[in-house]
Amino acid sequence: MTTSRLGKFLLTSIVALLVLIIPWYYLAPWLAVPVIAAAGELMQLTFGWATGYEQHDTVGTLLTTLHVFVPHNGRMVMADMVPEVNYRTYGYGLALFWALLLASRSERMWAKMALGTVILVPSQAISMCFRWLREALLTSGTEVWAQTGLPRWVAEVIAYGYQFGFLMLTPLMPVLLWAVLDQRFVRQVWAEAVLAGAVDDPQR
Repeated sequence: MTTSRLGKFLLTSIVALLVLIIPWYYLAPWLAVPVIAAAGELMQLTFGWATGYEQHDTVGTLLTTLHVFVPHNGRMVMADMVPEVNYRTYGYGLALFWALLLASRSERMWAKMALGTVILVPSQAISMCFRWLREALLTSGTEVWAQTGLPRWVAEVIAYGYQFGFLMLTPLMPVLLWAVLDQRFVRQVWAEAVLAGAVDDPQR
């Protein structure tokens, strides 16, 4: 029995991902620049207590006017809340997107890789924002939350947004984007599946 087009595609995708994750890892400090910048600007536009952002390698740090008490030399001192997020936590979908294009032998592959790299920036930035919000507001106690002036129901939105970004948006957005940009391959695989089903069930 010959391996189906879908089986070959899945196997090739896995191999391509294992190979591409290495260059992506080393390119991450540069790939993180637009993502952290977009996330930082979005946070500043949305929340008055977000005053800026910094990037150190692949880690984005949000600067805020929120204060938290931390232990120092045996006593509690006040410090600024500066949540951090590592781009690699949310950027690995880019390597998955590249792998899917390679596995499907997409037409104009390099142009689609470049386009997809840009298109994925907003979804990665949104996921990073929710991670910042979670680290700053949901894990630091009611004292920090009170400084924001936000209603309590916003906490539920942040918790849901964080889970959606980490569990759904990050891994699924690259797959959906690939399916949109490589519809020819998707149609071919679908047609092959329909024909295979018709052969297996001749009474249909």
